[in-house]
Amino acid sequence: MNIIELKKTLGYMGFIPFCFFSIMPWIIGGELANYSILALALYSAIILSFLGGIPWGWSDNNFSQTINLIVGISFSLLGCLILAIAFINLMVALFLCLIGFNGFYYFESKRDILFDQKIEYKELRKMLTVLVSICFLVTIAYIVNPYS
Repeated sequence: MNIIELKKTLGYMGFIPFCFFSIMPWIIGGELANYSILALALYSAIILSFLGGIPWGWSDNNFSQTINLIVGISFSLLGCLILAIAFINLMVALFLCLIGFNGFYYFESKRDILFDQKIEYKELRKMLTVLVSICFLVTIAYIVNPYS
């Protein structure tokens, strides 16, 4: 297996918990559904925190690397905020996750000078961001569903 296929495989394996935690409330319902939603928010916050570290690996002559590092750390701090908010209000935590993942994709696509040159990576990041966003929307739909 070449490195590109390995990255794709690992990327989609990392998506499995998003999918699992967003589908489980619809299947199990009740109090266990709340634990699944909490797990989704916590897992998402951790992944967002790791994503915030990506700019540290960008080339130092990349636009303004200082700004990139500050914004990257801001996404990591958003992940920490989501960790705290998840125990208070899951709906707000999920909205912040949705905004955070899409915001980071936008930030990365505009600020990483190699983003457009790495076609396979670009497509993988786009697909994973869309899929994760769908998971957040499905879970938010469960929360606002009057029959849940």
